[in-house]
Amino acid sequence: MEDEPVLQQTLAAFFQRQAKVTAVGTLAAATAAVQAHDFALLLLDLALPDGDGLAWLKDWRPLLTCKILVLTANDSENAVLQGLALADDYVVKPVSLRVLQARIAKLLPPAAITYHGVSLTSATNTVTRYGQRVSLSANEYRLLAYLFAHPDAILTREQILAAVWDRQDAFVEDNTLTVTIKRLRQKLEDDPTRPQLIKTVRGMGYFLNGQEQK
Repeated sequence: MEDEPVLQQTLAAFFQRQAKVTAVGTLAAATAAVQAHDFALLLLDLALPDGDGLAWLKDWRPLLTCKILVLTANDSENAVLQGLALADDYVVKPVSLRVLQARIAKLLPPAAITYHGVSLTSATNTVTRYGQRVSLSANEYRLLAYLFAHPDAILTREQILAAVWDRQDAFVEDNTLTVTIKRLRQKLEDDPTRPQLIKTVRGMGYFLNGQEQK
């Protein structure tokens, strides 16, 4: 919720790379948006053309389940205290996009990527299978994270070894990747002999099957 057009466009363009964004510039438009959609986070400016953002927030806070971050040029002590009493964070403009992104990340739960019942949360380096935590070795996790970062892309053995193993420090045996893939399949696949998540392309390499993302 930002009425300054250039800043609104900048914020929307930046965060659209990570999430779905609805940009509005008035309290009336904000009211319509929160009535029509469930949001994870609301960025709220205080000085808007059709009213005061804090007054709006007082009315709507009891009805909203999303996190709320006040983003405003108003740095008065009274406004900050009122804002923090109603919102989850209060950020004074100007602020860099990276700092704002970090503040938002602290408010939202880490996002998990899920394929075929297997979820990977990079923020916490955790993997679950149908909601149950899966214990992986460091190399198993790095390999899975690399595959998750390139869904449906055929990755050669050379690409994977270079990305996952530090071959400057230790010699990597030829079957290391094969063994690690086998262990991942045993831990993550419903039927390791007929894998659906990590697929082999003979003579080329492996790919993570992202066609049934859930």
